[in-house]
Amino acid sequence: MRKYYLWYNFWRYIVVKTGLILFYKNIKIIGKENLPKGKPVLITPNHQNALIDALLVEGYVPGTLFALTRSDAFSTKFISRFLRSLNMLPVYRVRDGLSSVTKNNAIFELCIKYLNDKHSVLIFPEASHDLRRRIRPLNKGFTRIAFDAELKYNWMLDLQILPVGINYTEHRRSRNDIRIVYGKPISLKKYKELYETDKRKAANQLRNDVSDEMKKTVMHVSNMDQYPAIQVLLTDLETDEKKYLDPTKINKKVKELSSQLTPELIELGKKVVMISNTHDISIKTIHGRKRPWLFWLSLFPFYLFSWINNIIPYQPIRKILQNKIKDPTFDATAKYMLGLVIFPIWWLTISLILWLASISTTYITAYAILSIFTSIYFKNANCLFVESSTNNRLKILKLKHPEVYQTFINGIESLNEFRQKIL
Repeated sequence: MRKYYLWYNFWRYIVVKTGLILFYKNIKIIGKENLPKGKPVLITPNHQNALIDALLVEGYVPGTLFALTRSDAFSTKFISRFLRSLNMLPVYRVRDGLSSVTKNNAIFELCIKYLNDKHSVLIFPEASHDLRRRIRPLNKGFTRIAFDAELKYNWMLDLQILPVGINYTEHRRSRNDIRIVYGKPISLKKYKELYETDKRKAANQLRNDVSDEMKKTVMHVSNMDQYPAIQVLLTDLETDEKKYLDPTKINKKVKELSSQLTPELIELGKKVVMISNTHDISIKTIHGRKRPWLFWLSLFPFYLFSWINNIIPYQPIRKILQNKIKDPTFDATAKYMLGLVIFPIWWLTISLILWLASISTTYITAYAILSIFTSIYFKNANCLFVESSTNNRLKILKLKHPEVYQTFINGIESLNEFRQKIL
């Protein structure tokens, strides 16, 4: 049995997966039939979010998985040991220094060993994260691992590369829907002849093929000049968020819109998104679907309990997000990781106080169970305050910058009219 085996599986299935189930509303897996069985797999997911991307794959891909992680995450000896116990391996970049990059040789050799043992290795071929819904140019690192592995074992490994798409209805917030799409696996054997003739050409061909397959697993906007307009039209103005979780359907709409967008609409999309970002006004909030108030009213006692019970431990999370997290890509990861620690500690503290106050064990147990199961309602309760804040910022914009406000509102209306005609 491998060292840390029990700890790794406890962390992966009990801590991570349970946390993900509570953190997100619904996680659905598409394409399970594409998972290779009994073969080594190099998993290549898209990378729109931060660490949460790796955790989603880790929690829902069967078998032992090793994940390549940015070396700067292994900042201290303790953290390094902890991450390695979770099957995370450091990968070094050029910016880390030439001497550091040479350390990749040993890491890649480890990956090859794990692949030979029929395990899976996860690598983000885009190399960095970006919240925009697209597949960016792929790094060549994964092609090196793949070909080196087959060469070491005389092309008998039968290595499979599995493209994976992680689709979010909302990247930065909790209690949203997730679709993890497994694409068609690519066998490295079919590149053997080309590799023996021209290694560079084989690597480029593999990179292009993996990129093409990854684009089928997520919403992909190739024209970045059109991206703001398409973002508003297909995500911000869509009242049924699940519609852009289906890559096949949404990419047809992307293609259709892309062919009909005029230069004026493209510029209008840029203006609307710029105003939205500058003044922190969510287009989804001011143009979203009407909330089912009758349903919300029936659950009001749970919302109220969850909000009162969790608003205090949420404050340090909110402060850290506001003051420490500069890259919005890390918002969901920070909320998930901090929530995984802070909320249980808070619930245990309250339970201890109740016990010291000689409250019945039955009530303490009921409190603990209720805290866990109503935690999923905290975001909904908090949404009322978020919407109120957004509406206040919109009013302030109207008072202080009436021309900008009018441009914003008119722009949304014009884009929505175009959307109704086309879609």
